[in-house]
Amino acid sequence: MNTRIARLHLSLLTLALATPLFAQSAKDENARLEGTWVGGVRAPAGKAKGGSATMVQISELTIKDGKIVACKDGRGASLGNCESVSLNPGARTMDATGNTKEKKGVFQGIYRVNGDKLEWCAANPGIARPKDYFTTPQVQFHMVFNKKK
Repeated sequence: MNTRIARLHLSLLTLALATPLFAQSAKDENARLEGTWVGGVRAPAGKAKGGSATMVQISELTIKDGKIVACKDGRGASLGNCESVSLNPGARTMDATGNTKEKKGVFQGIYRVNGDKLEWCAANPGIARPKDYFTTPQVQFHMVFNKKK
């Protein structure tokens, strides 16, 4: 019985110590993502050279206070509204809740940041979270952005 109590205490202590670290990690990651990004949705592999060409230009993706506050196409027209962005830095997931011209709900995604480059691959609402970075029209979209200076 004492062993069980000791294990429970150890588990609670570990959780108590890890929670502030995770909160700080999420705060740091939010700070890295804060700002305006420019880029676009990558074309599906086979539709363009290695899937590297931009299919939809996004002239502005602005993240502030954990929300996407602006997402505009190449002509400056809004691509939709975002109510919130949910980050899990440990799992490298970034989910957006909001709507586009055609879809509404939670756009589950994965992301990676390398310096001033952000890659975000998100699925349409009702579709499983992407497991890799590629575009499949009507299913998931691989977006690549550079931070605006």
